Amino acid sequence: MNITLRQLRLFLAVFETQSITAAAARQNITQSAASKVIAELETQLGFALFDRTTRRVEPTDAAIEFHAFAVDVIATMQAATRSVEELAALKRGKVSIAASPLMIYGLLAAPITEYRERFPGVRFELHELSTDETVESVRAGAVDFGLGAVEGELPGVASEVVYQGRMRAVVSMDSPLASRERIRLADLARFNHISLRRFFSVRRTLDQLVADKGVVLPSGVEVGTLTSALGLVKQGDSVLIAPSYAAKIAEEWGMRTIAIVDIPADAHRLSLIQRRLGRPTLATRKFLHELIPRLKAISG
Repeated sequence: MNITLRQLRLFLAVFETQSITAAAARQNITQSAASKVIAELETQLGFALFDRTTRRVEPTDAAIEFHAFAVDVIATMQAATRSVEELAALKRGKVSIAASPLMIYGLLAAPITEYRERFPGVRFELHELSTDETVESVRAGAVDFGLGAVEGELPGVASEVVYQGRMRAVVSMDSPLASRERIRLADLARFNHISLRRFFSVRRTLDQLVADKGVVLPSGVEVGTLTSALGLVKQGDSVLIAPSYAAKIAEEWGMRTIAIVDIPADAHRLSLIQRRLGRPTLATRKFLHELIPRLKAISG
């Protein structure tokens, strides 16, 4: 049995109007075509749906029973159609992202807020994770995409560099360095540093940079959050080296940031991390279509 939506719609029209002619007009087909469709449906079902008289078409008991099922099917299809249309218009949806707290605040907060203003029905789930945890979450399909500093090919995921940024020194307003606009790594070696733990990709990037320069940055305190690091810097003479997108938090908190001249402009590279062969949701694709050019535009 292969009952079509066309047959069901016409059946409902005949049931409601009790007229083949009126139902045909409603469905924009001829009366003869409508009669043929109803006859085919009756043949497929194996019972008569209507008693035809010269004046009107009366539904049979079987038609009355069948009517409820036909209404359910059409209603389900209409709901499915509306659902797809709403998704297409981004009236609803979900975007799930994994990134470090630094990246969420410095790079993602503004784009997410602006996107939500235009598409308030789209819900965001933000997972504050280290780069290693981000990669695992993407690989497992727990999030739509991640942002992190990764190198080389990684099994199960695809990555694309979407942001390249500088590193800046963060100091308190009372620091001897507060008046400096530019500084070299060797000059920073004379001061004590607050370090982020090694699960932060920015920490691994910095370790490689200072090793390449042959510089040692003394650190007496290692922390697990940017908030802790900035709080310690603000209260003393210690230095924190942070990516430029995170350094702006320090400026908002009343601290100074200083350009480090011998660290390349593209020292800190962040990649978009997605599941290999995965297909993002419509809401995610739309967000990424806007986010990627934006990140590339503010690089450097």
